[in-house]
Amino acid sequence: MNDQELREAFKDPHNVVEAAALYDTILVCNKYYGSEINVRGWYTSFAAFAAAQDMRFFKVRTEGTAGLPYTNQQSADSMEFPFMAYSMGLAFFAPASNMMGNAYEEDMDGAGDTVAAGLNPGIPHFWQFDLPSHAAIALKTNQDVRAEVTAYACPPGYGPMGGGAAFEMDTTGEGGSLYLAHAQINSFGTQGVPVLSNRFRFPVPIAIPKNATIEGLLYLSAYARDVIGSWRGPDHYLFNMPGNDDIYVKEFPMRFGIQMSLFGYRLVQQRGQYHK
Repeated sequence: MNDQELREAFKDPHNVVEAAALYDTILVCNKYYGSEINVRGWYTSFAAFAAAQDMRFFKVRTEGTAGLPYTNQQSADSMEFPFMAYSMGLAFFAPASNMMGNAYEEDMDGAGDTVAAGLNPGIPHFWQFDLPSHAAIALKTNQDVRAEVTAYACPPGYGPMGGGAAFEMDTTGEGGSLYLAHAQINSFGTQGVPVLSNRFRFPVPIAIPKNATIEGLLYLSAYARDVIGSWRGPDHYLFNMPGNDDIYVKEFPMRFGIQMSLFGYRLVQQRGQYHK
């Protein structure tokens, strides 16, 4: 579809056609910062995420509160410009490091060492690679449902790809600690090959008028809700940090997310013109 056809589809011969993307993100993290604390539709625990009845994209968050890394929506309830959606993607992302747990003080040898507890490398893996098999997404504009597909049918077309693992080599014959044995495990990837042509393309591009409401609805199976609802956390990254005479563990909150994106074209006003 060329520029003229796009303008005719919107019945607006004046404005300029530009390539554009819309994206919005649901997060699960045990700590938020600044204005993030007031963001709707973000969760502080896996249990709260699994129990939520409505998980929505493009409806409740804005760039002003959530930040541009997570959404580029300027308005939470309507489109700011006419938009022609060509493709849809859904990305499930988790920490690349499977070093997920809590650090606590345990004076095992009188030295007051900080050790790691609660390691669970399976959680990031399930979130990225298994959860999409048990989820679906629907796109709704105004009162009409325009598409309903499974999550794995909507690869995002972007994201990291690859992975690896390394384990401690114990030369003492006494066995290494649980923390060190897992310290270098990492696993990361995306749904499908990360090239932009590898997305769910609408058979017919979807025209979304200015001021129309737009909404993505995420659905999880009962199985997915039961599995995720049983998890503790999200916990923390655990990093070895230099201390005075020893190594101690520093914690940083881990973030799990699901990001929905629409790629297409928008109509914008030319400079000096004031059309709808």
